[in-house]
Amino acid sequence: MPDSSHTPVSVRGSNTAVWVIAVLLALVAGSLWSRPYGQGAGVAWGQSPPLAGARGVYAFTGQIDHNRYGLFMLDIEQGTVWCYEIESTGGVRKLRLIAARSWVYDRYLRDFNCADPDFRQVQQLVAQQREAAATSGGSAVDGPQRDAQPLERQSP
Repeated sequence: MPDSSHTPVSVRGSNTAVWVIAVLLALVAGSLWSRPYGQGAGVAWGQSPPLAGARGVYAFTGQIDHNRYGLFMLDIEQGTVWCYEIESTGGVRKLRLIAARSWVYDRYLRDFNCADPDFRQVQQLVAQQREAAATSGGSAVDGPQRDAQPLERQSP
């Protein structure tokens, strides 16, 4: 059995290592603290990089029809979307603009190219249900707390 009184212990070496680690940590903390805000810290590691786009313009591909594919472009700032078709003419692939649209005023439409029931029919049904609930003493139908009057076109 070994004698514990003769086990060499290097107290001096372990203190030096602790001080070296402490000095290095202090240097790292000081450099992080003294760095000006915004420099060197682009995107956080947990933050995903932006999609394929710059200044609000995004590009993505998609299927237009059975055997037709295209490049869709979306401009958030200008409120437009447009589509190029990838077509093959004489063995050469080219992009051809096939559609473009501004959606700036679309949000002011109330009923366009929609299937039944349209918003007026839904408003009438909600008004009828609220009236029935009020006369029977039941709870009213959840929904927007507006009058059930038909909405008029709003100006942009």
